[in-house]
Amino acid sequence: MKHLVSSLQLIFIRKDSRFVIITTTVLFLLLLLLVQNGSAAQNILGFEVLPPFKRFTLALATFFDIQNTFTISSLILATLGSLLGGINISLAYTYIRMRGEIVVKSGLYSGVGLFFAFLGIGCAACGTALLSVVLSFFGFSTMLSLLPYQGEEIGYIGLIFLCIATYTLAQKVALPNVC
Repeated sequence: MKHLVSSLQLIFIRKDSRFVIITTTVLFLLLLLLVQNGSAAQNILGFEVLPPFKRFTLALATFFDIQNTFTISSLILATLGSLLGGINISLAYTYIRMRGEIVVKSGLYSGVGLFFAFLGIGCAACGTALLSVVLSFFGFSTMLSLLPYQGEEIGYIGLIFLCIATYTLAQKVALPNVC
């Protein structure tokens, strides 16, 4: 646990790592809003009856409409998933910056592997949407509606996997390379 704390302190001390956390967290949240509200905002931009400024402000209000789009549980999943994703990418960035030369010389591409593993886990909040698309190819799309919370459990499982990936990456950042 002390490796996690020291790694988190390291990424919050470094300016570049803080920038990576903030940027990726905001990008993940904007991507989630784009998936949820993007088409509705685009439809509003097509209203010819309204003046252009009114269309633009209404489209922005629709795009950032969090209250009608998310439940409390899905908002918690989206926020925690985006924040943990930002921390995970910042840890990977710091790991590559600190030990990138050693990793490349030694042939251990674990930093890149962890980055791709993170992308494989995906966003914890939209893991349910991704899983429903994959399962629908096999005819299992109704399985999510049979779950007690209509598939939100998958988002929480994805969040747990993201925590595990962050913890293991924090250990790699904190521990020196040994043979």
